[in-house]
Amino acid sequence: MVTIYKILYNLLFVAGYLATTVLAAVIGHFGRQDIGFGIFAAATALHLLLLIVGSVITGRSREAVLAAQETSAIAVNGPVKIQSVRASASYQYDARTVWSVIRPAESAVLLSDAKHAFTVPGTPSGIGEQQCFISHDGSVSIIEVIGEDSPWWATTRPIANDEGNQRFTYRLEPTATGCTLTMGAILELPANATFAADPNVWWENHSRSYLNRIQEVLSARPN
Repeated sequence: MVTIYKILYNLLFVAGYLATTVLAAVIGHFGRQDIGFGIFAAATALHLLLLIVGSVITGRSREAVLAAQETSAIAVNGPVKIQSVRASASYQYDARTVWSVIRPAESAVLLSDAKHAFTVPGTPSGIGEQQCFISHDGSVSIIEVIGEDSPWWATTRPIANDEGNQRFTYRLEPTATGCTLTMGAILELPANATFAADPNVWWENHSRSYLNRIQEVLSARPN
């Protein structure tokens, strides 16, 4: 659209200059050569002046656009900061029992708002496994297991272009009465990024319902 406006502007500008030149020629033809020449000289000078000014403005505009693009690229590709958050819950069950609840993809139906959950066909079991989750609103997300030592820990990452570089960890540690599950998130953010709220509070609120649901599912299991 901007290109069309520029073309129309240039056509009108040239048409105006030509019309002024023709007017100067007509006036000179009818005996007032001094006036015709003056009009022609003034129109030509103004035309050249506007061309020069326009070239300078265009050049500066391009420089400003390039500078803005470079600044944006630096902000995106420049240094990042690492934000790490964790939340934990303890259960009166051993690590293998808790692992058997949280590890299968299908468990997301019980532990989160997923309507359907399954392991992506064709992906391996363990490292490299991909799990797909379909929520009640129809949105789809996929995670990939990038590290695992059953039944003690696993690390996953989301597979999505807009997720940035994120990793999520699940670590089970034995206790005197059972085990403790610690859920963590490691986020790589642009150096100038800021959180609207305390990231630790955000993660606590985000993960607490999941941790509570694990206890509910464990309690509902037959002894």
